[in-house]
Amino acid sequence: MKLKNWIAPSLALAGAAWVLLPTNSEAYVVFGTGLPTGQRDFRVYNNFTDSTANDNQTPDPNFPGAQGAVMAIWKACVEWGSRLHGDGTGDPSQPGDLGSGGANFDAVFAGEATGVGTTDDNVFSEIAGSSGGVFAYTEVPSEDGWRIRFYSTWQWADGPGTSIGAGTADLQGVAAHEYGHALGLNHTSVAGATMLSAIIANGVPMRSIEQDDIDGVRAIYNLASGTKPVITGLSVNGSTITITGQNFAPTGNEIWFAPQVPTAESMAWPVVVLPNQGSTGGGTQLSVGTPFGAGDGDIVVKVPGAGFATLSNAWPADVNAGPACTTPGNSCGPNPNSFSPFGANMGYSGSHSIAQNDLTLLCYDAPPLKLTIFYYGRTANGSYPFGNGTRCIDGPLYRLLPAVTSDATGIATRPLDLNHMPPGGDMIPGSTMHASAYYRDPAAGGASFNTADVLSWIWCP
Repeated sequence: MKLKNWIAPSLALAGAAWVLLPTNSEAYVVFGTGLPTGQRDFRVYNNFTDSTANDNQTPDPNFPGAQGAVMAIWKACVEWGSRLHGDGTGDPSQPGDLGSGGANFDAVFAGEATGVGTTDDNVFSEIAGSSGGVFAYTEVPSEDGWRIRFYSTWQWADGPGTSIGAGTADLQGVAAHEYGHALGLNHTSVAGATMLSAIIANGVPMRSIEQDDIDGVRAIYNLASGTKPVITGLSVNGSTITITGQNFAPTGNEIWFAPQVPTAESMAWPVVVLPNQGSTGGGTQLSVGTPFGAGDGDIVVKVPGAGFATLSNAWPADVNAGPACTTPGNSCGPNPNSFSPFGANMGYSGSHSIAQNDLTLLCYDAPPLKLTIFYYGRTANGSYPFGNGTRCIDGPLYRLLPAVTSDATGIATRPLDLNHMPPGGDMIPGSTMHASAYYRDPAAGGASFNTADVLSWIWCP
C-alpha cells in the first residue's frame, strides 16, 4: 500500500552496499576507483507500478525512443557526463544544462532489460516492499558492475515538470543520487549536493549535480582530457549516420549504439558495437551505416586504447527515423546482353520486413550458367559506366559473396541474411537499400560482363 503522507525530508537515501574509508579530505567521499569503459552501460527494467512513474508520454529529441521512467532515469545518468548531452535540454529544473560532470566519464544508455538482473548487471528497477525510510539503494557499486533498486512503497513520479505533487518522490533525482554511488561516490555532508545522504525536498533538486558532486566525479575519473574523443554533432540520412567532432582515431574506432529491443537481463554487454571504423577530416568525422540490431538512443565513440579518456561523450541519435517502408521497385534500365535484347532485370521473393528476414534477390535474363555477383548500396543518384552496362548505385558498395551461378533459364538467386550482412552494410527498419547484380557475359564481347537494373526499397519493421 502506498504511503499517503510525505515522510520527513531527513529520512536517508540508502547508501552503497560497500563502503570504504574516504580517500581524500574534501567533503565528497570516494570509495571506488571508477567504472571502466566496459562498465559504462546502464539499462532500465520498467517494472514501476505507479502510474505517475510512466505518465510522461511526450517525446523528447534529446532522449529518442524513451518515455516515462526510462526517460527519467536516462536523464539522471547523463547529468554526470563530461559535457552537455546533445544540446543539454530536456529537464526544466536545469534548462539547457543536462551534462555537468566535466570528467573523463560518460554513461552509455543501453535501452531496456527484460528483468531486474543480478547485482552486477547495471540495471535500474523497482523492488516490492520497503525498508524504513529508505527510498532506493545501490548494490555493490564496483568495477564489476552494480544494480539499483527503488522501493515500491514510495509513489514515484517521472516528471519532467518540477511540480510532481505532494507525497511523491522524483525518480530522476533519486536515480541521479544512486548512480553517483555506482560511479564510486559515497555520501557527502555538503548541503544541496546530489550525494547528500538525506533527500532534498521531494528529490527534484537532486536532478542537477552541484560543485561538490562535480569535484567528486572528477577526483575519480580526472578532469575531461584534451585527448578525449568529443562528439559535437550528428546527422542521420536513412541508415547512414555522420558523426562530427574531434579526436577520433584514424582507424579502429568503435561506434556504440543502444539496442533496438530490450535485452536479456543478465546479458554481459548489451551495447551494439560497430568496430573498426576509420575517420576522415583529420579525426573530425565518422560516416557509418547503422548496424543490425541498433536502436534509438545515444551514440558513443570509443577510440583504441585503455583508460577513462578513450570514450567520447554520449550524443542522442534517432537512428530509426527513416521514412515509411516502400514496396521494391525498379529503376536504371538495363543494357542488352547476349541472352536477352532487353537486358537483365532485378526481382525478389519473400518480404522486405526486417523481422521476417526472408527476402531473396533475383536476377532474371542473365546469360545462363554464368557467375553473378549481387551488390547493394544506400543511395542511387549517379550513373556510372560499368562493364558493358551501367552502375546506378553510389558507393560505398557492399558485395554479397560468394558469387552464384545463373541457372539454365538465366535466373540467378541470392537469399539475404540480415544477421550476416557485409561490414558497415547492416539494415534496420527505415533503411534504404538499392540492389543490383553484375554477371559474366563473354559472348557479348567488350568488357565481357554486364549489369542488371536496380531494385530499390525501404525496409519495413
